Amino acid sequence: MSAPPESAEQLVRSLFEVKQHFVLPDGELEFQVAYEPSAGSKFAELKPKVASLGYRPELSGSAEECVLILRKADHDQKPSSRIPALLLFFTLAALVFSALLQQEVYAELVPDLSPYVSFSAYGATMAAILGAHELGQRLVARNRDGGRASSYIIPGIPILPPFIPSWGFVSSQRDPALNRDRLFDTVVAGPLAMLGLTVLLFAIGTLTAVQSAVPFAQTDLASTTVTINPSLIQLGIDSLLAPFVHTVAPGYVAVSPIADGATVGFIFVFLFSLPLAFYDGGLLANIALSPRGARAAAYLGILALLAVDTPNYWAVALLALVLVGRPYRTRVLDDVSPLSRSRRWLFACTIVVAFLCLPIPHALGPFLLP
Repeated sequence: MSAPPESAEQLVRSLFEVKQHFVLPDGELEFQVAYEPSAGSKFAELKPKVASLGYRPELSGSAEECVLILRKADHDQKPSSRIPALLLFFTLAALVFSALLQQEVYAELVPDLSPYVSFSAYGATMAAILGAHELGQRLVARNRDGGRASSYIIPGIPILPPFIPSWGFVSSQRDPALNRDRLFDTVVAGPLAMLGLTVLLFAIGTLTAVQSAVPFAQTDLASTTVTINPSLIQLGIDSLLAPFVHTVAPGYVAVSPIADGATVGFIFVFLFSLPLAFYDGGLLANIALSPRGARAAAYLGILALLAVDTPNYWAVALLALVLVGRPYRTRVLDDVSPLSRSRRWLFACTIVVAFLCLPIPHALGPFLLP
């Protein structure tokens, strides 16, 4: 049951300068209001007040012609889809398969290392990093009124490079966010949570690494394994932790399932943060840039994937190319207030961080690697 329109009208007039107002069918209200720099904060204050009366506010138009509509709150719940659960199952299967393949590497480098320990440590590290992404976005969405979303995690495919357990999260909004700032905070929380946990786990893995039992050159891995260079962030962490890490004998390698799983985590952060359509970076681009700018950024991200040679991201680039043709419009209740300047800078920083997490290409390796 909605409160009398007079009550809702009084709330609007207490916060906004109303030029005109109309009563729409079904008791919904429309107001032409004057837009001020403080309109965004006033709208955020208005939302819970009119929600208690059974209305949902929507602010649209422009600063010159600003329209505030109070719609009847829709409490109908859409039936949940089983697709996210199905994709999660395939992602977990890919994660287990990836851990089994990596276990063969550990069995040759450190035969005395328990296969159950190495398998669990490597797989749990990647699972925790992926889980941090989803948990971070859900918590921020709940606390910041960022709108509910359905996340579809794309599983990796063993026969296609790069074989990592997931190619990224594709999200679609189920409910609109309060405004662009709140939606931005929700989306960026995923990559930031992943990055923070990945750095922590990589540091733990580096400090607990053990020396291989045999020189790397004497193993079959020397001729069959395609090496992946570290990222610039990993090189920085290694430099900081160097005084606390045991020195490895020449020809031997440091072995750590946790650090190896975190290495894949850095690749996750790189992929998810690129401005690819429907990925986290693509959603951030849609919020921060114009539709044309977001699409241009997506094509630049695809070109970056095609140019990188460690590992080969062509399959991910093809998926991104298919998605970029589908239009995406962010859903916010306050469609007039712009994204804050600080968040625009944060968007630029996410792009920089993405490339800092990228494994150094082989072509640049001789110049950047010690």
